Amino acid sequence: MFKKTVFALFSAAFALSAHAQDELSLQLNGFVDSYHALQAEYPHKIMSSRTRLRLEMRADYGEASLYSSMNLAYNSLIKDQSGAFLREAYFDYAGKYLEVKAGRQIVTWGVADGLRLTDLISPMDYTEFMANDYDDIRVPVNAINLKYPGESFSAEVVFVPVPEYFVMPSGVDNPWTMPLPPNTSMDLSGTPEKRLKNSEVGGRLRFFLENLDFSLTALRTFNKSPITVAGYDPEAKSAVIKGVYEPMNVVGGDVSIPAGEIVIRGEVAAYFGEPIALKNSIDYWHRSSFNALIGIDWYAGDNWTVMAQYMHKVIMDYQSVLGTEQNTSMITARISKELLNNTLKLSVYGMFDVDNVGFYVRPAADYLLSDQITLSLGGDLLGGRRGTFKTYKKNTQMWVKGKYFF
Repeated sequence: MFKKTVFALFSAAFALSAHAQDELSLQLNGFVDSYHALQAEYPHKIMSSRTRLRLEMRADYGEASLYSSMNLAYNSLIKDQSGAFLREAYFDYAGKYLEVKAGRQIVTWGVADGLRLTDLISPMDYTEFMANDYDDIRVPVNAINLKYPGESFSAEVVFVPVPEYFVMPSGVDNPWTMPLPPNTSMDLSGTPEKRLKNSEVGGRLRFFLENLDFSLTALRTFNKSPITVAGYDPEAKSAVIKGVYEPMNVVGGDVSIPAGEIVIRGEVAAYFGEPIALKNSIDYWHRSSFNALIGIDWYAGDNWTVMAQYMHKVIMDYQSVLGTEQNTSMITARISKELLNNTLKLSVYGMFDVDNVGFYVRPAADYLLSDQITLSLGGDLLGGRRGTFKTYKKNTQMWVKGKYFF
């Protein structure tokens, strides 16, 4: 499938070139990056060691274009992460009254920074948990995107015939694989059948006013991150934790208000029929939930940027047998400062799980050695009283990365 898609894109670009060489624009670019991480605590294991070549091709012809990107990767720890992987490959048409984007693409909705309320179409790749740039862990989907691009109003419809789901860490060679009790296995393969009834469809209306941008969204989707329930495998005579994916409907919206150096962001989403595991972990119920986020971005001058967000979730018709609290909250913050004529960027990003008193902090320093070469040094600090961040406490690490653009 990968080879056929790439061949089709290049064949189409060649055909356009043969038809009208003087009107066709071809562009090939990309980057090479190498990332290596070391466990901070004893025994100081290598947490990651990977190198990647990203190739991007774009062919423009009038209002139409073809775009594809692929990764050639080598991962010394996680063997199935080595090889050639198609990332995006789509046809794009930008007319005056209609825009069409069809193929493998990343769909981004909402205004939240690193948190997901209405941004539910493209899932996340958590193979190495959060030890990747946020853009790199987004999973493209095969979709058809139709959009009316008005100046003060736009309307968008997205259809995904076969939804994609979160990629969770697995395998004994992956330091980010969640630890399991003895004689227990994990089975996350029970995604819905690839049938039209299990497709994903959504719509978005966006409004652009003088000092206010807002949008309204509706989506028929699934819980992309599996909930887990315990079962028993009679053949292996062992416990098995199975992933559950259920359909749910989402309605929501977002708003962005600029006010001088500050931008105020807000986002809300109601999930109808969201599956939630029970405390006994052998079953699950469907419940509706309400999710809200408020964020502030402050561009303070002198190359300072400060961002903060608060997200809250409430489960409706709550009962104590549910395996989560009725109210859960998350706080995120991002602070950055550019120095040395904007060649050095110092930043700290953090997440705080209010209910589990868990935290994730990523300090980083990015130095622009030239217009094409960036060197980065940083760390990932995890911990807390309970929850996922507490589980990964031993994975606190230091890392170094180099990136070359061409």
